Amino acid sequence: MLHVRNAVEEPLGNISGTGRNASDDFHQDWERLLFLRRQGVAVRFTEVWEDTRCLATMLLEEADGSWFMWKGPTGVPDPEVLSRLLTDIARLPRVTLVLQPAWTLPGVLAEHGFRPGPEFTTLLVDATGTDEQILARMRPSTRGRVRRALRHGFTFTDDPGLLDRFHPFYTAAMQNADSPDFAPLEYLRDLLELERVHLFGAVYGTEMAAGSVCLVNGDAMESRYVATNPAYRSQAALNFVHFQTMKWAAERGLRHLDLSGIDTGETSEKTRLINRFKLGFGGSEFRYATYSR
Repeated sequence: MLHVRNAVEEPLGNISGTGRNASDDFHQDWERLLFLRRQGVAVRFTEVWEDTRCLATMLLEEADGSWFMWKGPTGVPDPEVLSRLLTDIARLPRVTLVLQPAWTLPGVLAEHGFRPGPEFTTLLVDATGTDEQILARMRPSTRGRVRRALRHGFTFTDDPGLLDRFHPFYTAAMQNADSPDFAPLEYLRDLLELERVHLFGAVYGTEMAAGSVCLVNGDAMESRYVATNPAYRSQAALNFVHFQTMKWAAERGLRHLDLSGIDTGETSEKTRLINRFKLGFGGSEFRYATYSR
């Protein structure tokens, strides 16, 4: 017998620190739910249960009157379970779902008023193997930049204490790119308190040359907020960070570095250059279906 529960209605103190129903998917996990609630974001967290077993979860967050689910849900990709999840959010206005391929059940989604939209594409880079095997999967130009960075003598760091050095050049990069995905300093400071989240960096002397705020998600290390200090762009500091991040991930049993979005539509010169940078690391495109109602 299936039943549905919206766990967000529980007081924060009742669930904080319990690790309840911990998921490999960071975007559909209680840890992220608690983080968003601390940020003051309205969230909805639906669970489908069979007796005492949780089958699936769906975490949505609200922004500007719309609701959004990122890379989920997680659980059993079953039509009845998905229907229960969608029924629970039927009264929410303007909902967009970014779905893992296993959950793309067009018939069920259509019954609940959802229509397909453009796919979201990310790039998964194989992080396994020796240094030379990782390098061999890269484009020659990217491989050359990584080798140049290695010769330059950067130190690879995993240190949230470097956030105050990272954030100024990260802010400048986001402003220059006119990016809607900018993360304020205090947001990143709170995010980095989570065990799954890391600030990886290339340090040269006392300066931070590049940084990447990453989170462990499933079998991948997802690179989420990145920037290069302009003084170290010609030394390929961010190439160094990504290469070392792959090694860090593989040592801990993760298979991929997720370089986040690839723009597959009409691209500007800026997005074309970002695409070229990411694609230089090799890897394969991974597509998520999107649906809106």
